[in-house]
Amino acid sequence: MTGSALRILHLFPRLLGLNGEAGNVEILRLRAEWRGLPVEVTRYDEGEPVGFADADLVFIGSGPVSAEVIAHPLVLSIAASLRELAADGVPVLAIGAGFQLLGESVTLENGEVLEGAGVFPVTTRHGGTRVVGDFVLDSPRLGPVVGFENRGSFVEVGPHETLGRVVYGRGNTETPGNEGFWEGNLLGTHMHGPLLANNPVIADSLLDTARLRRGLDYTTPDPDALRVIDERARQARATIAARPLSE
Repeated sequence: MTGSALRILHLFPRLLGLNGEAGNVEILRLRAEWRGLPVEVTRYDEGEPVGFADADLVFIGSGPVSAEVIAHPLVLSIAASLRELAADGVPVLAIGAGFQLLGESVTLENGEVLEGAGVFPVTTRHGGTRVVGDFVLDSPRLGPVVGFENRGSFVEVGPHETLGRVVYGRGNTETPGNEGFWEGNLLGTHMHGPLLANNPVIADSLLDTARLRRGLDYTTPDPDALRVIDERARQARATIAARPLSE
């Protein structure tokens, strides 16, 4: 691996990529490279966790319950390595089923309980009416955050900080309140799809955590590329955020 490159570890891209979350890795790569910071992406599906110790940022996406059950033993086999990365300050972005599997436990609709990797201090319970549609949050760190919700589960995060307060959608619990988990270097959510494309400030926050931990600097920013993409994202956020108000 190149010493000056930012190293992204993409977990289970074949199993956990139902809602197009793999695009988040591409967003991270592009936003770093547009600022002159090279990126190396390692995709891990199974086997020995070779190279995990060198990871600067970890991403895991989502999938149906069937894929979650298949991925479960694979996640447990690398759980210790993932906990070490998290404890060492490596930023982790986990979405949907990936977020659930990296928690403490997942209770399926049939009552079976899957042990989680213990990276996030959360528990998940499947069941209830599936919610599908636009998702709008008010984040204390970022302001409006928008995306897409597709879930049939509930997440208990306890007293921990979340990604934001639900403005439109359901979120962690049966009664709309808050969504996801965001403390320190750990961000988990059920905001599916192009989360980082619509909300590039989250991508930049993750990249800053990763690069500053390694002492890496941006060298040759391309402000024109960033300006165009950020304006498109702003327009997308405005469209989604305004939609609930007009319905």
